[in-house]
Formats: sequence, structure tokens, C-alpha cells
Amino acid sequence: MDEKPLEVWKQLRATGGGDGVLEVPSIDSGISTGFGNVRFAVGPGSEPRLLVPVAEAERGAGLASTPKMVLWVSRFRNGARSVTYLDLMSVDRSLDPVFGELVEEILGRIQRGESPVRAVTGSIGDFRELLLEGGRPEVPDSQILGLIGELYVLRLLTAEAAGAVEAWTGPFEQRHDFRRGLNALEVKTSSRSDASTVSIHGADQLECPIAGALGLVLVRLDRASDGGLTVAGLCEDIVGRGGNAVLLERGLRAIGCSHPEEEPWNRISFALQGLDAYEVQDGFPRLVTSQLPGGALPPGVSVLTYNLDLQHAKDFRMSPERWREHLKGIAG
Repeated sequence: MDEKPLEVWKQLRATGGGDGVLEVPSIDSGISTGFGNVRFAVGPGSEPRLLVPVAEAERGAGLASTPKMVLWVSRFRNGARSVTYLDLMSVDRSLDPVFGELVEEILGRIQRGESPVRAVTGSIGDFRELLLEGGRPEVPDSQILGLIGELYVLRLLTAEAAGAVEAWTGPFEQRHDFRRGLNALEVKTSSRSDASTVSIHGADQLECPIAGALGLVLVRLDRASDGGLTVAGLCEDIVGRGGNAVLLERGLRAIGCSHPEEEPWNRISFALQGLDAYEVQDGFPRLVTSQLPGGALPPGVSVLTYNLDLQHAKDFRMSPERWREHLKGIAG
């Protein structure tokens, strides 16, 4: 099975019954332990769960639950025979992504020839610290806000062309958030509906590509429990429009989000308040390297950050037609 565990569990929750082979909702992983195939399952509260077939003689060997995950031995009828399973279930839904990584490690070990008990206990040992401590640190609101702003723009781009995900360069510490050929786009996001000031980081962030075009867009969002804009929802829309899921997840991982549905990145949602796009060109209010004496920061100055009031850039606002044209140039 090529799908990620989180995606398989999502499908199981949606269908409710799995493939109907066992009396619990489950689906075959296609990976055998020698005693049967490992199965993805969900618990009574839709918790992610994994069933690993073992020999009857191995049941209970070296098993230990943690405060965040239960591990016991279960027996289920599979056709005409009864099968013994090591039964793992996450009981802390905030740790679903960590549990998904644990399951990937278990399956990988089994495929490499480890016994099912050793694969399970060894993997739990490797992940025990995360499972005990409650996973990764909470993601700051500002980081979620910034990602949602970029994903919102990426959704607009994929509406123009499915290959637009290739143009998302922001996660990889490139100069601009989006770049294709001679066209670039820098995205700023604010949680204030009346925002007009943005922070510019570096003397090259508003430097246009040579002989190219640079757009600056301000995405204005409002935090709302029913806002509709979440990391998971935007990623689902992007992939649904033909966006490359592998490239999308590679970008997410580069900024610390291991999966679009990772709970710390989806704990808040936003509603769109507005979007303002500007064309950065001669006369636009900015400070860039080419304006500095000698084309470089003064000796001893290594970092430049300044605030830009877009009220002074009204003459550079893109018309809806020009904004669409710029999107198409980046989308490809």
C-alpha cells in the first residue's frame, strides 16, 4: 500500500466499515508478517489503530503501553481461522501524525525481514520519547497564518495550472515565495482586516528578477472557528485541482509540517478578508541592494528588516486583469 497511514485512516473513517474482513473497521496493508497481513484499523472513537499478526507463542512478549498509546493482544476471525494480532491504538489524537510515523517505521521493519514483535517493540522504543512527552512543540499562530496565506495563493495558482506547485519556492529559503522563469511573487499575510503595513526581510526580498516581473500580495485573514481556511483544507483543494501531492508535502516538511492534517498546524482556521496585489517596479517604495552604496550592506550590518506601508504604493496596485495575468505567468 503506497498511501500514507494518515490517509488510510481518513478513508476508513469515511467508509465506516473498511473491507469487512474483520469485525472491526479495518483494511489490508498488503504487508505480511508471515502469520497474516498487517491491517490498518480505527478504534471505537475513530482512533488510528494498527493490527499486526503474530504467532500465538509470541503474544505478550515485551509489550508495554504508554500514556499516549495502548498496546495489547487481540484475536479476530479472519475467514475460517482465528488470528492473533498485536493491537496498537493512539489514544491522544493530537499525536496522530507521530503515530503515523511510528506505523510507517513498523511496516518498514517488517518489510526488511524483522519479526513482527521485534518490529513493534523496537519502533516503540525509538518513538517512546515523543509518545510520552506529547509530541512536537505547538506551532505559533503566526507561522500557521503565514502558511495559510501562501497556500491560499497556491490554490489560486493551481486553478490556473495544476503544475503550479512546482513554483512554490518559499519553503526552501529562496528569495521569493513563488518563482517561475522571469515571474516571481512575494506573499505577506496579516490577521488584521485593515492591515496595510508589511515587514520586509532582507535587501533582496523586493528585488525584481533580472528582466522579469515581481508581484507583492497582501493576504488579509480573520481568525474564525468556522472560517474555512485551514492547512488541511487548502492542501486538499490544491491536490484536488491536480496539484502534485508529493511536491506539496515536500514543501510542508521543509517548514516543519510533516503532513497536511497534522493537528498542531490545523488547530486554528481563518476567513479571507481581502487580497491586495502590487506590481514591484521602478518607483515602488522599497529598499533593495541595488540602491545601497556599493550594492551591499555596510560593513558590520548583516541583517536588514524594515516595515513597508502599502498606503504609499497605491499607484502600483494591480488591476484584476493584471493580477490574473501575473498568476498565469507563475502557474505556467
